[in-house]
Amino acid sequence: MSWFMFDYLPVEMLRAIFEYLWTNEILNSFLNINDYLNSVILNYNESFINFNSILRPLFDLTCDHLRPDQVIKLVLSNSNDTPGQSQLFLSRFPIEQFINLRAITLIEIDDDDAQSIFTNLDQMKYLTCIEINPQFHYTHLNIKPQLTRFIVKYNNVIYFENQTFISQNQLLQLRHLSLTYCSYFQLEHIFRYAPMLTSLNISIIFATHNGVNSFADCIDCIHSDPIISRVHLERFLSHIPRLRRLELIVNCEGNSNLAYGDRWKIFIVERLPLLRIFNFKFHLEHIYHDKQTILSHFRNSFWLDKNRNWFVAYNPRRSLLFTVPYFAPRSILYSETPILHHLTTLPIEQYSIFYNMITELTFDSINEELSYRYTNVDKLILLNHKINKTLIDLSRIQCLCVNLSSCSFDTIIQLIRRSMPNLNQLSLNSKLSLTCSTPIIPLEQICILHMPFFAYSLTDDNFNWSRIFLCVKRLLMTVNSCHEMALLIDRFENMSCASFNINNCCINGRRNLRERRVTRQWIIENTRRLATMDNNNFTCRFEDTNIFTVHLWIGKNDQQQIKVCYCSTFYS
Repeated sequence: MSWFMFDYLPVEMLRAIFEYLWTNEILNSFLNINDYLNSVILNYNESFINFNSILRPLFDLTCDHLRPDQVIKLVLSNSNDTPGQSQLFLSRFPIEQFINLRAITLIEIDDDDAQSIFTNLDQMKYLTCIEINPQFHYTHLNIKPQLTRFIVKYNNVIYFENQTFISQNQLLQLRHLSLTYCSYFQLEHIFRYAPMLTSLNISIIFATHNGVNSFADCIDCIHSDPIISRVHLERFLSHIPRLRRLELIVNCEGNSNLAYGDRWKIFIVERLPLLRIFNFKFHLEHIYHDKQTILSHFRNSFWLDKNRNWFVAYNPRRSLLFTVPYFAPRSILYSETPILHHLTTLPIEQYSIFYNMITELTFDSINEELSYRYTNVDKLILLNHKINKTLIDLSRIQCLCVNLSSCSFDTIIQLIRRSMPNLNQLSLNSKLSLTCSTPIIPLEQICILHMPFFAYSLTDDNFNWSRIFLCVKRLLMTVNSCHEMALLIDRFENMSCASFNINNCCINGRRNLRERRVTRQWIIENTRRLATMDNNNFTCRFEDTNIFTVHLWIGKNDQQQIKVCYCSTFYS
């Protein structure tokens, strides 16, 4: 008789394990292993749903077993790899059904869908956390008064303006706030009416605008740019004496003294006595100070007290002053040093932190005198293929970006097979000759494939890339025509998320005329895979800005019929 060790674990222990996993991960990993696990999973009453960058088959599986009244946290995303997700999801589950929802995250949701969600938040009496990652402004946020955590993350430099309406009574219970590039007026409004705030994370532009140091002097420039002076920032922070955690990302313009630790020391002692965690990253633009002078203000007992250990470092190449290890760089060129030892207050015995924090390494040269080793790199960018294998543990690498054309495709394939068993993402970011002279042995571990130069590469038209990358689920390519895209959709049978940039110029002689714009109906008619799919079970989005792009999110043929939803910025 077959047996499974999870059968011997009590329900309480399984539920303790599930607390560390998203519900979609639980379903994908444990559902239909046996009846016992199915019973535990389907009777688990707290669902944490994360649909960010999810594959379409797993999205459908999760929706098939979802009970809205059990959902505690929900993440929805309309990003390029999940186009139309919010419309599809809300057509099956109206947001008002999530009566026990405590936290919601919206990623690149368009304004109409966002307003539909915000309008119905009144029915969610337990909701305490809202996080939004918008592409554009949301003009009205119906935030519940019991909200304790509010996070806004813009991917681009877009300002959280005063036109975004937040009323006074919506801020009374707020304890955790994170905003990207907030305007002066909105920041003043929030600080004045959020007396319970204990954790603050903001990105601002800080300046003395031609000697500006008062509200009356600054008000004219505020209307055009959300620029905040030192006096204003200190006054704002004075409204929240309960603050225990402060994180600042600041662009310093003009003759600002924000970088001086003595000023911060006085202000923190007098106005923020409860502050225990202080992390900052200051971009010192057009500010010229002696490097040692800047650091000298952070070498006294206040900053180096054993109960604080607020260490800082200065990067003169990028004019950055930042706290470590929190803002220590995560990516670096191999030919560079993360930080020079005399430009940090970190004790010498902790210098290894600067190397251990690096997760992305660009290998651009050969250094024979290796005195350190990067231990936590999971993304490797190759500008030189003669890599020193004592530099990093190649078996840890999960993402490889090839940004060189001086070596053959065979060399890259052999490097992956010999040294990178955990690699799952491959980006070929150069005009390589993509012919393969050795017998084709599939790289089954590659699930994410980026080939932005595919359209310009010297490759055989009849070469079937899907024979090497059998298990690719996410694909990003630049192609020469709509028909080339259709061919790839059919060949990559396991692909769920795809983005195709359609090249409008003939580089290699294969196209002489501008390609006719593709439409959703054209995709159905010209692809065997999507034409035969039940109810055409896929969503898509078209973009026609600098280059025509098609984003696809594809389910399986054997999924139940679901109403197809798509959106487009181009109509033909």
